[in-house]
Amino acid sequence: MRLFPQRSARRRVVALLAEVRPESASRAAAGGARLGQDLGMDSLATAALAVRLAEEFEIDLVALAGRRAEIETIDDLVAVVEELADAG
Repeated sequence: MRLFPQRSARRRVVALLAEVRPESASRAAAGGARLGQDLGMDSLATAALAVRLAEEFEIDLVALAGRRAEIETIDDLVAVVEELADAG
């Protein structure tokens, strides 16, 4: 059991965002940052991030894709990833 699972998950998500969109790394730490509008995530970057998240958190890629409509901000993304990781 991790002492700070949310902080750890947030750090890991932000690190993966920085890998996929290095030019947005400084803005990625803001939880309210919107993936598309603020970080410039296009469909290719979003797909690459989804694959990396599925690998890193050992979550089902199809399940993550199915929750896409719920994800607008980094906070949303972290919450969905945590839910899927806890369910798996």
